[in-house]
Amino acid sequence: MGKITDALRKVTDDRITRIQKKPEIQYVVRKVENSKIEEHIVAFHDPTSPIGEQYKILRTNIQTANKEKGHRAFILTSSINSEGKTITAINLAITMAHDLNNKSILLIDADMRKGKISRYLGINRNPGLSEVLKGETEVDATFVSPDIANLTVILAGKPIRNPAELLGSKKMESLISSLKSRFDYIFIDTPPLMPVTDACLLSHFTDGAIMVLQAGRTQREVIVHAETRLRQSGGKILGYVVTNVEFHLPQYLYRYVHDYGHYAYQAESVAK
Repeated sequence: MGKITDALRKVTDDRITRIQKKPEIQYVVRKVENSKIEEHIVAFHDPTSPIGEQYKILRTNIQTANKEKGHRAFILTSSINSEGKTITAINLAITMAHDLNNKSILLIDADMRKGKISRYLGINRNPGLSEVLKGETEVDATFVSPDIANLTVILAGKPIRNPAELLGSKKMESLISSLKSRFDYIFIDTPPLMPVTDACLLSHFTDGAIMVLQAGRTQREVIVHAETRLRQSGGKILGYVVTNVEFHLPQYLYRYVHDYGHYAYQAESVAK
């Protein structure tokens, strides 16, 4: 037993040593100077990085779905808070806007409780979705350009006490329908599924939901429960984005990545 114990202890010590030597992950290799956009928005600051390439894979999947099924309007949601949903929505919208086909992209912050898109993009709070749904302003007055070609943003607007009632209203349905005729793709950032019903209500007016999950954090039972809530409301899950996934690179791939930009590699995986 002594030799087995010593062998197990050696394996454990070796593993701890490898973890301690693991290089710190860098989300952004290059940051655009004098930009108010936060560095987590990799699609803007460093679109050729490995993480940026993962968003391009997601873009390709969405474009394929558009050709096959006509999917153009999506909600991005998650099971619980802090899974990377809003950052994923922004990065995806920017990546879609960068496509050489010059498609018009609309990004809507539909979290009228805790909207964060204005902060991530460095945009001053303007009248937004809440003001439109309350009839206080026209939708065109809420359009914001973050100085990214082909991308238009509608912010959440002032926080309100009854967002679910407004998001599930005929006015919201009419708004999404009219915006579909004006933009090639629409991405709507919604609150998570478990705490509130907002995403379930919005799913009726779009082609489906993209679920954002954080690897190593979200419990399977919670994900299943969240998916059940969405499906019971009539919504469709079109695919998943898994954040915080780190891949081991074989040596020959590591040399390739190293030679073409000295990247630290932390990717976001897309499963359909």
